[in-house]
Amino acid sequence: MTKKTDLRVVKTKKALSSAMLMLLRDMPFAKITVNEICARALVSRSAFYTHFLDKYDLAVYCLDDVSAQLFDMVQEQSVQAQLRSLIENIRQNSRLFENLLMADYDAELMEILRKGFLRKFYKQQEKIGEIINFPHPPEISATFCAAGFTGAIM
Repeated sequence: MTKKTDLRVVKTKKALSSAMLMLLRDMPFAKITVNEICARALVSRSAFYTHFLDKYDLAVYCLDDVSAQLFDMVQEQSVQAQLRSLIENIRQNSRLFENLLMADYDAELMEILRKGFLRKFYKQQEKIGEIINFPHPPEISATFCAAGFTGAIM
């Protein structure tokens, strides 16, 4: 029997995620508070904490959602085309990424981003291996690509 996801949970998470992304277009991550996120999303603090531990947990959710959309959008393209598309999307949303990552350097947030890319690159190991012939195990190659991509964003 498949467990159904409650539509209210989906709507609440989407509202909180959208609020976080909207706030990131205007201010650095370090200055965003849970109260501001809740006010923008029209969600209570208790509902926020029902779904997320803190704003970092919400940031992970947002980054996973954004990166899933980015990678799904270019999945059928070559790795080179995927990287070009990802970089172009980041350029188009540079204010968001700047506020998320650069205003006050946050090592925890950078690690979250790196791990998100690492998961995506693990899924793409075969394609990456065909283009970039690393003499290393796939785990090292994926780690190298994720760290390089994160560094390039910075």
